[in-house]
Parts: sequence; structure tokens; C-alpha cells
Amino acid sequence: MNKKRHYLLLLLAAIVGMTAAAAVPSGYYNNAKNKSDKALMTALHQIINGHTKRSYEQLWSDFKSTDCNGNTIIDRYSTTQYTYGDNQCGTYSGVGDCYNREHSIPNSWWGSSKTDTAYTDLHHMFPVDGWVNGQRGNHPFGNCSNGTVCGTGKMGTCTFTGYNGTVFEVADQYKGDFARVYFYFATRYMPRISDYTSGVGDVVFTSSSYLCLTTWAINQLLEWHRNDPVSTLETTRNDAVYGIQRNRNPFIDNPELVEYIWGNKKGQVWNASGTVTPTLTAPASGTTVDVGTHTGNGVSKTITVKGSNLTKALTVSVSGTGFTVSPTSITAANANNGTSVTVTYNGTQSNATGTLTISSTEVNATVYLTASYQSGGGQTDDEEVIETWEGCSTGGYWTQEVQGTAFKWYFNNAGLYARDNDHWNGSLGCCFGKEANSSITMNEDVHNGASKITFYAAKYGNDANATLQVQYSTNGGGTWTTLSTCTLNGTWQQYTYNLNETGNVRFKFQQTAGARLNIDDIAITSNVATPVEPTLSITSIAAIAAEQNGESTIVTGTVTADDNNDDITLSVTGNFELSLNKRNWARSLTLDPTGEVFYVRLASTATVGDYAGTITAAAGQVRAYADVHGTVNAKPVTPGDVNKDGNVNIADVTALIDYLLSGDATSIDIIAADVNLDEDVNIADVTALIDQLLSSPSSLKASSWDACPVDSGIAIENTTGESLEVYDMDGNCCALIMSQGESVIELPAGVYLVSGDSRSRKVVVK
Repeated sequence: MNKKRHYLLLLLAAIVGMTAAAAVPSGYYNNAKNKSDKALMTALHQIINGHTKRSYEQLWSDFKSTDCNGNTIIDRYSTTQYTYGDNQCGTYSGVGDCYNREHSIPNSWWGSSKTDTAYTDLHHMFPVDGWVNGQRGNHPFGNCSNGTVCGTGKMGTCTFTGYNGTVFEVADQYKGDFARVYFYFATRYMPRISDYTSGVGDVVFTSSSYLCLTTWAINQLLEWHRNDPVSTLETTRNDAVYGIQRNRNPFIDNPELVEYIWGNKKGQVWNASGTVTPTLTAPASGTTVDVGTHTGNGVSKTITVKGSNLTKALTVSVSGTGFTVSPTSITAANANNGTSVTVTYNGTQSNATGTLTISSTEVNATVYLTASYQSGGGQTDDEEVIETWEGCSTGGYWTQEVQGTAFKWYFNNAGLYARDNDHWNGSLGCCFGKEANSSITMNEDVHNGASKITFYAAKYGNDANATLQVQYSTNGGGTWTTLSTCTLNGTWQQYTYNLNETGNVRFKFQQTAGARLNIDDIAITSNVATPVEPTLSITSIAAIAAEQNGESTIVTGTVTADDNNDDITLSVTGNFELSLNKRNWARSLTLDPTGEVFYVRLASTATVGDYAGTITAAAGQVRAYADVHGTVNAKPVTPGDVNKDGNVNIADVTALIDYLLSGDATSIDIIAADVNLDEDVNIADVTALIDQLLSSPSSLKASSWDACPVDSGIAIENTTGESLEVYDMDGNCCALIMSQGESVIELPAGVYLVSGDSRSRKVVVK
């Protein structure tokens, strides 16, 4: 065998030996702590996203680590005892013929694309009986009480509420396993879950909610998850998959997460410790709420109160002259489910301030209140101001200014009475005298115009029918325009007249014929509300740096919006790209009306130089801008540093071989891969890189260990206790050193390779 071929096999053997199962790394889920609902699911997605992609062929060997009991395949679809490496499908005609690579989420749901990362994601790939897998086809999992037996499962019509199509029901002992696989899949691929809804995939996955699963699927999977808890088989497999593709299934490590996202703990904050933190999520402490402007009857504002994990009742109180609040206490259960309080202002200050306090021994929030009083007018769009006369002084027939409920009026031979037939509603009404010039005139304007006026009126008692003329003025009573005239009889009737006046408007009711009349509940509907302009803002964007032929750094920005109901379009000019998930990049994005966090990077790092651009957020006619700058720096190329990590070592051999096998150059430096500088990347570069590693130990120096020949063997100084392996030229492992300190291995004369995680060294024993 060629000497260099010997070295290549030895190095590959060392590389394979480095891939091992691993438990949950310390702090792996830290970024998901103290989050709930969508924020929790998004944090988990970011933790498990971007795993090491496997080739479809590699799955056969991966199953040795993930799904074998010794050399026996663990088949979740049948009881067949397949031997690892034997009876791989192949053709089949019945149970027990062969096993294949099962996509537990059928790949036809995403159009059978073999380039999709999910195609070889080990978390949902299993070795299973080929015939049973063929029977299952692309049907979803589910309960089918009277289904046809297929291996250890059943095929039939779904009997779970919400779906009546064909489903495949796995054995009870694996139901929780597959439920947690589906929860993993929904989380891992949540930004593009709509890609997995082809065929019948849409009965399981949906992009209409961040939950990514349809209602019946959630309920079915929750049942399986709850009835079949996590087993040792699952945790062992999770560790093995992590050792291979470097991401984990969170719902195996922390099964309770399922409840926090899809189950009975939605809305509660997860902190990974088994305990929960009481939190008041709304209202946000320190915010300011404008209760509004009242013109005589008070004004109210409803404020949402929402908590999570609360166990104590909340006390609600308000301070500030003219402010009241109801209710003054909220049970913990109601707060956790979401409720509201109503703050009312009925004072007379034009610029009133107060505070709303919501507290318990667990939480506290203070909201600052503002409100105002304006005598007459000031109402918002489509809001009515009603003159009811209630609470006013009685008497008459006056010729004087009178303070009504909502406005100041000038009464001319008119008064306010509580007689039985003088009012339509409440206890008071206005009665005109018998003179033909009896009238009431507003001494204040409605400031936002009027679209209509409505009132109730009738003649008084047995007096003759009365004629009432309705007039309005837009210049403070300087001139009057007749809107309409009505004849009143003894029956109370409602009268409504439309007009289209903006600005300041006031009304006058003039008796022109007949005897006494009564008028009550005069309602004025505003015409034009003061528009609330939406506002947009973008945080400043940090400078972006990249090296030539390297990846760009990614910086974060935030768009915030107030009083906006339109989707926000975010776009960028210059050599930059935008993303909402650090995965899908574009020049333009659509954001929620309230704004979102986004990411920016240089679009291309091929050319050295400085770049500048502008980020624009647009909602309707409103715009916000932020400048963005970036620099691409020249990066020296180190021949052999294939994986661009700054070191030349065994990992670069692996990266180069992976490239030659897959053709995927996205994770390598193609220039550095041309180790022999012949302007071509091929197997000769693998040989050149191995020669470089073996002949230049100085480039591989590390303080953790050293090896040298001694009489009849090799002396190894293992400073840190690193795992070391000694191979002969036939690829046989002659020794394994894991102890710290000096060791002497007796070996026959020959050439040996000592290999560790960070380097390898050739030692010749004479």
C-alpha cells in the first residue's frame, strides 16, 4: 500500500474517533431561559439552528451510533432483529426483508428535495423496516383504533378529533419519541415551515401561527408526549445525534418545554430550573397612558393586565385628582389568563397627571397617567357628546347662561325641569316657554366639526303643536344657518339631521310657532378627528466588517413603530442584505406593524473596500432612515487552512475530503484548499496537506502532549490527560493513552502515528 495512503487512512481513523456522543453542554439552553410563547420557541430555534449537514449515504454509518443495541438495529416499526450493515434496502415484499432510512416527516411534504437540510437531519431519520415504511407512505402519524396491523403499527382512518384522513399509528412505546421529533422539527425549521406543507403536509404543519402545527396535530402529539415520557433510549440517541451533527432535541432534554409552547403552560416563563418566576407582562412598568379628554361626562381608558406564573392577587390603585380605577383587585388566575382595568378621569384640570399602580408581594408595575378636561368639543372621530341636562340646576324660564352637562348654553325663555313629561331619559329635561322666540343656544363650540345632530323632542302637555328650527354656526355664533325645521306633537320622537362641517361648530334650537316644547338628550357626532400620525424609528446600525472571501459579521437593528396599522417595508441600498432570522437574506423585508428586530450583513465580501448604504423603514407615507457602513479587509490565504479557522490541522483534511466528495464549497476557503498551488483542487491536495502535517510538526505544536522514540518503544508526555491514540502503518490502533503524565509504550521497530485532537506526530522506533 502506498505510504501516503497509509497516512490518509490513519488520519481518517483518528477523525472518526473524534466523533463521539456528548451530554448537554453547560449553558446550551441559557438563551431560552426566562422566555415564553413565541419568544421561547424562537430562542430554541436559534440554539438548534445551523447543524452540521450529513450526506444521505453517511446516514447508514450514523445509525451505528444512534440506533443500534450492539450490532442490532433498533427498529421502531417492527420487531425484526436486523444486524447492522446487513439487509439494507433494497427491495422488499413483506416485514423482515430489509431496513431503510425513514423520514419520520415524509420528504414528499417538501417536494422530495434532497438538497434540503431536513433531508438528512438525524433527529427525524430512523432505520426502520422497509415494507412497513412503504405501507406508511407519506401519511401523518395519528390514532386509528381499528386500523390494519403493519409491523408493530397500524394503518387506518384517524379517530382523533380534528382529522379523518389516513394515518399511521406507531407502537405505544414510541409515540412520545415521534411526538417530540415533530415538536423538534417545527422548532428547528419554524422560519420556513410553509416549505413542508406539500401533499398532506398541510394537515400537520401550518405557517398561519408561530406554533407551526395545526390544532389537531398539536392535540394529538400532546397526548402522545404526555402518555409516553422520555426514555433512556431517547436521551442516549439525542446525545449520539449531537455528537454527529452538533445540535440537540430540546424536548428530550427538557420535556416540559412542550407544555410551555404548545400545552398547558403557554404564557408562562420557562427558566430551566423547574421553578417559575412570577411576571407581570402587561402593562409595562414606566409607560405613560393618555386616558383622553372629557367634555362633561368623564373619559375612560381600558388597560390590559396580563401576568404569568402569578400566585398572589393584585392590588390596583390610582392617584391623581379626578382619576378613578375599577376593579381595585384582580385574582392571580384572572391576571394569568389576561384581564383589564378601566381608568376614568372626571376632573376639571386641563393637564391632569396621575399614576396607576398594580402590585402584589410578587410583582409591581407603575403606569403614569395623563388626561385633560375641555368644556365642550374635543371629541374623537365618530364619538358622540350628549347633552343630557342631568345633574344641572333646575328652574326657569331663564334668560341667562346655563351650564349643561356637556356645554354652556344661553337660555332665552327656557328652563330645566324634573316634571314627568319634561324629559325623555333620566330625570331632567329642557322646556321652552310659550313665546315664539324661546330658544337655547350653545355658548361653546364643538371643536372637531359635526357630521350629525340627534335629539328627542315633543310638545308640552296639552299645548298646541310646536315648531322647532335647528340652526348651526361655524363662526362662533356670528351668523346662523338653518339646518332643518320640525313640527312637534305630544309624542316623544327622535330627530336626526346630517351635516358635513369641519372645524368649530355650535347649534341653536329656536321655537318659531306653537306653545311650549321639551327637548332632551341632544347628541352631536364629530366629523373630523385629529389624526394620530404613526411614527417609525430605526436604531443606529453598528459598522460591519468582513475579510476578503470570508463571511460578513452580522449586526442587529430594531424598527419600532407607534400608532401604526400598516405592515412595515424595510429595504436597504448599497452592498448589504437584511434578514429576520439570520438565514434568509434579502434586500427588502416585510415587518409587523409594531416593528421587529432585524439583521444586516455585507452582501458580498469578494472585493476589498468600504461600503455605505441606507436602511429605510416605510409604513404608508411615514419613513425612517438609518445609515449603514461596512468594510471588507484583505485576508491573507494560508495554504492548507481549508476550513478558515486560522489553523492547519486534521480538521482541514476532513474539510477538504468533504468538499471533494460533496462539491459544496460554502464552508471552505477554495484558495487555501489548493495546497500544492497547481491552480486545481483535487486528491493531490489531500496528499500534499497530509505531507505538510506529517513533515512540519512545528506547525502543529501544542503544549498538551509530546511523543518521541525510545529504546523499544515510544515515550509520551501527556501534560493535560488528552486522549491519544497510537497507530501502526496498517491502521491498527496499538495503544490508547488517557492518563496524565509520562507513559512509555513498548512497540516493535517501525513507523507509528500518535494522534490527538489537535495534531498528529510520526514517530520512528528503531
